Amino acid sequence: MNKYEKQGARIQAPIGEKVIMTEMTEEFSLPDYQPEMKRLLRVSATVMPADSYVGAGSAECAGAVDYTILYAGNDGLIYCANQSGEYRFSTPVEIGVELEAGEGILCDVEPLVEQVTGRVVAPRRLLVKCKLKGTVKLYGQRLIGDALEGEDSVERLCGESESAVLFLGMGEELALADEILCDGETADMRVICGEGRVFVTDAVAGSGCVNCRGELVLKLLGAKGDGAGGEKPVRLIRRIPFSQSVPVDGAEVNCEACADGVCRTLQVTVEEGRILCDATVCLQARAVRNQRVSYVRDAYSTVRSCETVYKKLKLPYVIRALNGNLSLNTAMPLEEAGVRPGAEAVDVTGWATVESPEVERGKYRIGGKCRFHVILSDGEEFHSREIEIPFRFETEGGRELPAMWDLRAEVISCRVRLDGERLGVDAELAIMACLRGEREIEMLTEASFGGEWKQEEAVCRICYPERGDTLWSVAKRYHCGVNDLSERNRLANAPAADAVESLAGVNYLMIS
Repeated sequence: MNKYEKQGARIQAPIGEKVIMTEMTEEFSLPDYQPEMKRLLRVSATVMPADSYVGAGSAECAGAVDYTILYAGNDGLIYCANQSGEYRFSTPVEIGVELEAGEGILCDVEPLVEQVTGRVVAPRRLLVKCKLKGTVKLYGQRLIGDALEGEDSVERLCGESESAVLFLGMGEELALADEILCDGETADMRVICGEGRVFVTDAVAGSGCVNCRGELVLKLLGAKGDGAGGEKPVRLIRRIPFSQSVPVDGAEVNCEACADGVCRTLQVTVEEGRILCDATVCLQARAVRNQRVSYVRDAYSTVRSCETVYKKLKLPYVIRALNGNLSLNTAMPLEEAGVRPGAEAVDVTGWATVESPEVERGKYRIGGKCRFHVILSDGEEFHSREIEIPFRFETEGGRELPAMWDLRAEVISCRVRLDGERLGVDAELAIMACLRGEREIEMLTEASFGGEWKQEEAVCRICYPERGDTLWSVAKRYHCGVNDLSERNRLANAPAADAVESLAGVNYLMIS
């Protein structure tokens, strides 16, 4: 027998998804110009985007982690130290025989801080442990969807479906600046630390790019003398607008798009009568669209015997890509939050984790949890508490449950309120989502053709269709052409040769 395998168009197909847990231990020393540590108040970590390389059977990922360390000095005041470390992880890459290796492999990496802790080991030395969760998603190229080659007298039953194609891109570092003119509140203020969170409000796909707009939300924590030898906290929130066209190879105007970003650097300088903020932002954009895929569902020869092999395949398709935001407001008794009565809020920062998306009452629902780390003062010393609050983001259009998704949630601003016997938290979250579904198709993967098929000699042959028969099934059974059979019997047009309507009202068919 001669065997002919299909050759056809390329589609993007998932190779696999790996989750790698990495724990890093860093030891930092304070510079000589900073006061010694008496008590550690908070260590927070910001993960920079990963540089990735796929080759030699593995995917290598590496990047930087920036740590912000808040501590109380021996003088009872709060200070900040900034340190940097590196992360690195790898995962094996197994590419199936049906996928192509090479430049067509797309590597999507999401590094996420799971937990960060610190311990003072000496007045000027600190031990930091950071637990990092890296999610690596790999996509390759698969051949699919053309007719069989090598036989002239072959009837093909073709189908069409949609398949999602994902494109990724990263923008150049974007420099932003802000000037704060000091007033009565900020005059003579000592800046302790600054924090920047990126909020992408719009992401629109263009030709070879994704056009992004948004804000860098800056939070400055400062302190001002209270006239009694101590300091009282001063918190400032600033929003710096930005826009950038992020290069994304393959993006088109008909793509869905979304983006997120990170504040890479932030420098705060205090001059006479003003505070200068200089920051750099790095944006990551993704564009996704559906491409039409043609494939062979079935085939047979009109002149030779034929054996066929089929395979079921799940094709991803685009549901939606979006950027959004939501406000979170909650309050709880001080006792429940573990806060002493009379305490004063000094600072708060937050992180968010997301869960699997759901569909409910025609809406997509993205839920998760926010963790807020609150620093408080009782007038004599500082202490901290962690508060966990659930959140839920909803958007219209929920019709089918996503099978694949890329989700990000970021607490871009938050504040804490102490009102009598209750503690309140107000926060704003930025959401990025790329949702995809899956459709299963059954396609012909190969056909083997044997010897000549001999028809029984007869003056004429008549077929009386049975229940479930279609134009395709009858033509295949008698090894005759679909068009010839349709024209011979003057059949009406049908949506497809294998549709039930193809033989609607037909009592018999003239085969020859």
